[in-house]
Amino acid sequence: MHPSHLNFASAVAATGSFTAAARRCNVTQPTLSNGIAQLEAELGGRLFSRTTRAVALTPFGSHILPYINEVLRAQATVLQQARAFQNPKQSLIRIGTSPLMNARLLGPMIEPFTRLNSNVDVLLREMNMADLERMLATGLLDFVFGVANTDTRKSNAAFLYQEPLRFIPRGAHWLDGGRPRTVRLQDIADETFVMVPNACGLSLATRRLFRRHRRKLHEYSGEAMSYQVLEQWAALGIGAAILPLSKIVADQHESCPITDKAGREVTIAFEATWSAQDTLAPHLQDFAEHLRTVVPQLVAGAALK
Repeated sequence: MHPSHLNFASAVAATGSFTAAARRCNVTQPTLSNGIAQLEAELGGRLFSRTTRAVALTPFGSHILPYINEVLRAQATVLQQARAFQNPKQSLIRIGTSPLMNARLLGPMIEPFTRLNSNVDVLLREMNMADLERMLATGLLDFVFGVANTDTRKSNAAFLYQEPLRFIPRGAHWLDGGRPRTVRLQDIADETFVMVPNACGLSLATRRLFRRHRRKLHEYSGEAMSYQVLEQWAALGIGAAILPLSKIVADQHESCPITDKAGREVTIAFEATWSAQDTLAPHLQDFAEHLRTVVPQLVAGAALK
């Protein structure tokens, strides 16, 4: 199977769109569609279900996607390790990211550092948080970017950014004149919410949010496999959903901001974590300082969508 076809499938799953995936992969849409069709024929099953409004993973696609992504990560690791061996003066920073991270902000966070440190290469791996934390603990990663646990303070952590959480109601009957309205958390607490598995940090953050406001979170008994499915299930009336603004695929006017009792907008924060500072190589210590002092300013004014 051709590596580019695997990359096409991963991009469609990440963006929920053949058009957006083609742009990400720098190919035409027919090229991408043909590549995925060839991959599906080789694997013996359809990876995506397509409608006029949305693209979603099939059950087969949901099963096989983690293995596709693992192959792509392994390929990137081989290339990076080969370069490091051939050029030992090059330093490597291995960063694991939660799928919930806004990928558009990774460039503004990392590129200013690599531009000033031309001897540094960065290797990104997107995986579920449990695997990322295990790899950090065993030395297979240098940094993990994920949802911040605001209940604890760690010396080996740096705040990266925060973005608004949006409420997506079941159906569209809540719209007021076609425009979204703000809802208070206490006013939606009796809703039943569709959730994703405890992999990216969203479910844990949502539970912490309701616990912090002394509200019981009512969860739908099933689980969605992607953020796009959360939106689709909300539209079908299965349950309401809560998502970061940057993860909403459909028209943002079909969601609305959430405020707390004080009228403040409810947000979700992201942080970087790493091993104890005294165990880091010099270039990793420099990057940790970059994360602490430079990154929050870089992304403060960046668009979150």
